[in-house]
Amino acid sequence: MIHVNSYHVGGFPPEVNEAMVKRYRQYMPNHAPIWTQVGVEALGLPTMRVEIRVTAIIP
Repeated sequence: MIHVNSYHVGGFPPEVNEAMVKRYRQYMPNHAPIWTQVGVEALGLPTMRVEIRVTAIIP
């Protein structure tokens, strides 16, 4: 099981979603991760736009 949380400043523009899905398919071709997107006001640094947290359970 793979679970991804992504935290986004400024919403969820289509080009961001498309880029993330492309990378998911590249790095996890045999898995469809559970993906939760959360809009936030700010992240750790003013220049950060997206923060990604991944949890993978390997049997």
